[in-house]
Amino acid sequence: MSDNYDFIVVGAGAAGCLLANRLSADTANRVLLLEAGGKDWNPLIRMPLAAGLLYFTPSLNWGYATEEQVHMHGRSLKWPRGKVLGGSTAINGMMSIRGQRQDYDDWCQTGLSGWSYEDVLPYFKSFEKNVSHNGDDTYHGRDGCLYAEKATAGHPLYDAWLECARAAGHSDNEDFNGATQEGVGTYDFNIKGGRRVSAAAAFLDPIRNRQNLTVLTRGQVQRVNIVERVCTGLECRIGGRTKTYTANREVILACGAVNSPQLLQLSGIGDGETLKSLDVSIVVDRPAVGQNLQDHIGVYLQHKCLKPITLYGLMRPDRAITAGLKQMLFGAGPAASVPLEVGGFLRTRAELDRPDIHVTFVPGLSLATTQAGQMEHGFLTNVYQLRPKSRGSISITSSNPIDKPRIDPNYLSDEDDIACLRDGVRLIRNITKQSALDAYRGAEIAPGVGAINDDQIDDWIRGSSDTIFHPVGSCRMGADEESVLDETLRVRGVSNLRVIDASAMPNIPSGNTSMPTMMIAEKGAAMILQSHRAPDCG
Repeated sequence: MSDNYDFIVVGAGAAGCLLANRLSADTANRVLLLEAGGKDWNPLIRMPLAAGLLYFTPSLNWGYATEEQVHMHGRSLKWPRGKVLGGSTAINGMMSIRGQRQDYDDWCQTGLSGWSYEDVLPYFKSFEKNVSHNGDDTYHGRDGCLYAEKATAGHPLYDAWLECARAAGHSDNEDFNGATQEGVGTYDFNIKGGRRVSAAAAFLDPIRNRQNLTVLTRGQVQRVNIVERVCTGLECRIGGRTKTYTANREVILACGAVNSPQLLQLSGIGDGETLKSLDVSIVVDRPAVGQNLQDHIGVYLQHKCLKPITLYGLMRPDRAITAGLKQMLFGAGPAASVPLEVGGFLRTRAELDRPDIHVTFVPGLSLATTQAGQMEHGFLTNVYQLRPKSRGSISITSSNPIDKPRIDPNYLSDEDDIACLRDGVRLIRNITKQSALDAYRGAEIAPGVGAINDDQIDDWIRGSSDTIFHPVGSCRMGADEESVLDETLRVRGVSNLRVIDASAMPNIPSGNTSMPTMMIAEKGAAMILQSHRAPDCG
């Protein structure tokens, strides 16, 4: 096995799998894809209903946790990030959402030319194989690698909730990735035949036999090697020893919002004072590395259900086993879908020009409730703020690559964030009180009768809100010289080194982050290949 490659991609998640696919399409390019986790052999990865369980499966997870959050009653939140081929797309909820047009237009207006919605839409379409939105191909791709289809939403509680939302004044939306995001309806998912389609399944499985692509698992990258501000390769701990891999052209970090800034800092690119205090040699004094951290945070409004039709029924062992076997053998049954199939993107105030919250209905209670010993049928509505203003940071605590970094999202530090969630709570209460749920709706479990006025609701939010697992922004690209990356995703101050993953986002998109991350990888791969293309001498 060679130690010398043209391109080395670090991290086999949403971005890394796609990058490996695109860069190795030219047989002249020798590509190495390094993943710190193992292979995606676990059968639960393919089972959509198991997503909540996978978040906390140690063998598939980095096992991160945040610092105690000052504005959340001092709580530390668990931050599951995928550590396996497919990365977090092997454990996430599989919802296929791109965000709003304005998200990308805002990126462009900061000076990032080439990142407007019209610029990035072709990249979204190019990797998509959407089988649900037929007819107009303006917004969807049909020939890509990543399968997407609309959920069937075949549960009476889904129908009742949607009817309630309409009664509360919210309009239907058949396509949240189409002309507009606003409204309620059924979501698209990366599920095919009742089985998860992770980034590894979509982008790696079809090209396993490419002779110019090497995929190595359980390889912990310790640092990238930089000589006179030129990245020459990296050091990786694999198979019980440290190996050096050389990159003739580029090293691309696709490790995500936690690991990419961590690896830059371990390699001497970060805040000079911090690096010096940890005995890390400074290559580029770049204080922005690890800053600008953003994440979606939400709350769960939960009710008892008067009829025995919720997910609680699957907690009986015989039913759970039957559902699991039916999914594994036939791709059918309740375990073949993720129970987040309906909801919408809504405005908490009429004067807003676009939705500011994402709402999802679940015909069951929260995972935390289940873990605590759920003993009853219930349902919930989750709501989170789409564009939080709070900003946090990621920072190494030592020069040892094994030590976990300090993660401080600084949640709810901006008062506008908690005000948005408070308005969201009231909006959801208005939906769930509509008559279509009368036959099913029991007492409100959370926040309950003790949360009526602003202060009570705020206290409940600070004590119960949790991550939606969408960290981004910690290696932001920007037109300003202080940014970590330029508009081509190159690390400022170092040649032959890029970061292409969710950490590159300057601002969080309005929704789930796996699709935007893949879009960045698709566009990034095109820029890489263009920059290394031989000049046309004709």
